[in-house]
Amino acid sequence: MIKKLKVKIFSSFMLLVFMLLIAGLMSIWELRKMSNSFSDVIDNNYQSIEHALKVIYALERQDSGILMVYLGNEEEGRSVINSADSSISISMIGIKRNATEPGEEEVIKGIEQEYKVYYTLLNSDTSNQVNAKELLYEGLHNQFIKTKREVNSLMELNQAGMYSKAREMHDKLYQTMMPGIVSIILAIIFALLLNFFISRYFVHPLHKLIEAVQNYKPPLANLNVDIKSEDEIKTLQLEINNLIRRMLSYYKSDKK
Repeated sequence: MIKKLKVKIFSSFMLLVFMLLIAGLMSIWELRKMSNSFSDVIDNNYQSIEHALKVIYALERQDSGILMVYLGNEEEGRSVINSADSSISISMIGIKRNATEPGEEEVIKGIEQEYKVYYTLLNSDTSNQVNAKELLYEGLHNQFIKTKREVNSLMELNQAGMYSKAREMHDKLYQTMMPGIVSIILAIIFALLLNFFISRYFVHPLHKLIEAVQNYKPPLANLNVDIKSEDEIKTLQLEINNLIRRMLSYYKSDKK
């Protein structure tokens, strides 16, 4: 069965395309897997940091509220304090929902404990101003600092988690690139093999055929060439030999 050259060459290039396609699909699959594994965790870290910032903002609003109370605007001050307390409660729900880092639950409990003490002192201080300055500087303000410190610890924990995940993603990126790198190397090797194949089974037989035609001398009935392939080049050799025999036959008949 004669194998056509275009089938051989097309099959070779299709094999090369198939190799690159497989490598591309592997890279895409690795990227998607890596993205799915890290995106949720990083999103949770980010949300926790956002809620922690809201808690700090609300604590500072409460600090402003206590100042309003001391300045005599008790109704507005207590409104600010209660509104900030509601914001803190909502933010703490979000913080608990997005807790993913090791040790984060313990930090959240620490925030709740410190804030409970702070809020108790704050209500005691705003309802009874007899020892206002002493409560502010010795108790309330110190507890305010402790509560903020716990919230900052939560932020630092999530920031460290995000940085760790980013570094891990960076490292895994090299693993994701490996199929592409391997496919490029294989493609180069295959291209060299394909070049050898074309040279050996296409270019070299053509050169032999050209050389045989150039060296042909009548009345030989065939070209002095040996082409072992079973494709169009072999067919061309056979057709040239047939043409030579027909021409010799015609020449002999014409002589008669």
